Amino acid sequence: MSPHTLHFSAAPGATATASFTIRNTGSGVLHVNIGAPKHNPPFSILSEGGALTIPSNSSVIVVVQYAPTAKGTTNDSILITSDDPKHKKETVKLKGKSKAPKR
Repeated sequence: MSPHTLHFSAAPGATATASFTIRNTGSGVLHVNIGAPKHNPPFSILSEGGALTIPSNSSVIVVVQYAPTAKGTTNDSILITSDDPKHKKETVKLKGKSKAPKR
């Protein structure tokens, strides 16, 4: 999985997106569950959230949106669990920064 940290920057009322990739490099099917961020909003998963089945030698791109309503910073994470014996639990950190646009 990469990257392990997503950085966002958006003005209040605007949105920003970033993504991470989960790869199945094994010979069997990979079963994955992508948890929701605790702070929803401002963070939300736009595509490929929840329970997924990833075929061998395939990957999935998970798109995350940051939609702040006020100035400030918000840190969160997404927990990913799978039946991969070497990577049963992984975490993607979310770091959002919102400030008013310069005039």
